[in-house]
Order: sequence, then structure tokens, then C-alpha cells
Amino acid sequence: MYFLLNDLILDIDATRMMQPLDADRFSALSADYIAQLGKEMFAEDVQAHRNNPERARRLAYLIQLKMPRINAAQFFVTSTGGGLESVDASFKSLNEMAMELMFAQQKIGQLDTRKVDNEVWHRMAA
Repeated sequence: MYFLLNDLILDIDATRMMQPLDADRFSALSADYIAQLGKEMFAEDVQAHRNNPERARRLAYLIQLKMPRINAAQFFVTSTGGGLESVDASFKSLNEMAMELMFAQQKIGQLDTRKVDNEVWHRMAA
């Protein structure tokens, strides 16, 4: 299963993780709490999804676990003040075919931030 985190398509198949997560162990966490974890992660490093792909994969897996219809999340800085309050999040459900196409483009180096923004997030155009 694919998950778009910011501008990176991740394969979040639990069997491919370095240390697979036990879904039952995290079932008590709320969706808001998981979003907060993502905000903390990106407050520490705006490129966390690229600099620590395993941690990003775990976050994506937790998001999908709590919100099964969601397969895309964007964490972005809204102000220069830094810290957790400066990070916002948005979530989407994308067509699985579109995800597969973007993953194929990513594999051959044709998926970049601008293309993902134009097709999914629509932030730079505003």
C-alpha cells in the first residue's frame, strides 16, 4: 500500500518495515494524537520524510491505521516562528491508480515537489 507524505510516496506495507508496528498496540491512540506526532516530527525537521524515511513510514502507517480512507498527508510550516505551533497538516484520500502512477514516476526520478503540489496539494499555486 502506498502513502503520500508531503512529496514522497512511501510503501507502508508493515511486513517491509525494519521493525513492523503492532496495530493493536496503537489502537488506543487518537487521530488527533497521531497528527500531533507528525507535527512534532516536522517541527524538528521539515525534511523528515526524506531524512528519516523509516520514521516517516511509521507515521504514515499510523495515520492510515487510524484513518483507513486517508492515504496522503502533508505537514507544512505556516509561520517562521518555529516549534510545533508553526506546523499545520492536511489529509487526503487519493485514487489508488494515481498513487501507483506517482510511485512509478518517483522511481524514475520524474516526481518532484512542484508536480505533487500541482496534482495533490495545490499550495504553491495559491
